[in-house]
Amino acid sequence: MDRFDATVGIDRLRFFHLNDSKTPLGSNKDRHDHIGKGELGKEAFRNIVNDERFRDVGMSLETDKGDDLEEDRMNLAVLRELMD
Repeated sequence: MDRFDATVGIDRLRFFHLNDSKTPLGSNKDRHDHIGKGELGKEAFRNIVNDERFRDVGMSLETDKGDDLEEDRMNLAVLRELMD
């Protein structure tokens, strides 16, 4: 069975770690990028933040950040901009 054949089911999702990806799907690397700056792009996140099925699913940013958390403010601003 291919590793992408198994499905989890949306009803089982409880939490999202939000980060874009510095590397493409299948690279077997977990390199985080800021929201909308990587391989996924803004449209992927637009779909997540506007999908009613995820309204009660917890989300947190999993992106690089400095001590002043300016990167978190930037990423949150992008996510808010994408919300309908």
